[in-house]
Order: sequence, then C-alpha cells, then structure tokens
Amino acid sequence: TIPAEGLDELMDLVAEWEDLFVAEYDGVEDNIRLSAEQVECPATELPEDVQDFLIHAITVCPHGVYRVIPEMPEIVETSNNLAMLKTEENRIIVHCLTRSSVESRKEELQEMIHSTFAMAGAAVEFSGSYPGWQPNFNSNIMEVMKTTYLNNYGVEPRVIIIHAGLECGIIGRNYPGMDMISFGPTIEHPHSPDEKVNIASVAKFYEYLLATLKAL
Repeated sequence: TIPAEGLDELMDLVAEWEDLFVAEYDGVEDNIRLSAEQVECPATELPEDVQDFLIHAITVCPHGVYRVIPEMPEIVETSNNLAMLKTEENRIIVHCLTRSSVESRKEELQEMIHSTFAMAGAAVEFSGSYPGWQPNFNSNIMEVMKTTYLNNYGVEPRVIIIHAGLECGIIGRNYPGMDMISFGPTIEHPHSPDEKVNIASVAKFYEYLLATLKAL
C-alpha cells in the first residue's frame, strides 16, 4: 500500500524496472513483462516485521547452482530452485525444489534453506524427496554399452550426465552399489505440452538393449 499521491512515481518505477529486466535478460528470456495495477485497499495487511523477515529470507535463500561435479565442472551436481511464493488467507507458502546427484550434498543444501527460513520465524517442511544417483566414472556396464554401440552402429556413443531425477536413484537407494546406466529413445521437450518422442529411435534402442544383454 502506498499514498495515493505516490501512484505516478510507482508506475514510473515499474516501467523503469521492466526496461532493466528486459536488458539484463536479453537473449535469455525474451518475453519479460512487469506491470502493476490499482486495486481496492485490502482489509488487512502483513505486519511490517513479517514483511521484512519474508523479504530478507527470500533474498538470502540459496537459488540456482550450488555445486558442480568436480570431475565434470560443466555439469551441475547440486542446485535449488526457489520456485514459487503464494499467499493464502492466513499464511504465505514458499516452495523450493532442491536436487543433487549426491544425497549428502542435497541434505546440506536443505539445511541451509531450513536455517534461512527458520531464522525468519517460518515453519519448514520437507516432502517428495527424490534420491540422488551419483555418477560412476568407472562403471563396467557403461564400458560394455559403449563398446556394443560402437560395434553395432559404427560411431562412439555420447555419454552425458544430466541434472535431473531418475528412477536409478530410487533403485540405487534400495540396492546400494548396483552398477546402473540410463538410456532410451530420443525425447524432446520433456515435461511440457510439446513433449514428443522420435519413433524410429524406439526401435533402435530396443535393438541396442538386446545387443547389450547378449554382450553381458
């Protein structure tokens, strides 16, 4: 809430910040819009100290890349996404998505987030944990599959590590030490309305699976 005579100054400030964000994220986010509109004055408002605690907590909450994989510094190992903040009638909810291929690192980052919001007087809950799956650079199954791919298709396969949750993390938690690899057909734009699979690659990777089983 602001005094009525400050409205024009506020709208000028909003336009100024929109220009700033558009310039800062040029080529990264091309559809940034920042706007403000006048609404009825609410019957109640957050106490000033609660506002301050919330703003301070959001400002210092870890967000983005926390740690990369030492052996592959171009790959993210641990990160947090301060994803959403919403207000309800009598509470404010902040959602974070924390992920890591190393379980202990994920727990470390979770504790940092816990401490950040606990100091602001917030209650912190953890749910929906997805176990990490740490890369094994000496994997036997990986070497077998690389050789099998080369023998069957005449080119070296491209082995990559992705910063995402996979079923292998759940399997590895229940069967510690199991040597695993994840592979599959070509999928584009996963988890979006544009998600699609290359049908021809499904047959190819089924053949590849059979060839790998024979090699084992």
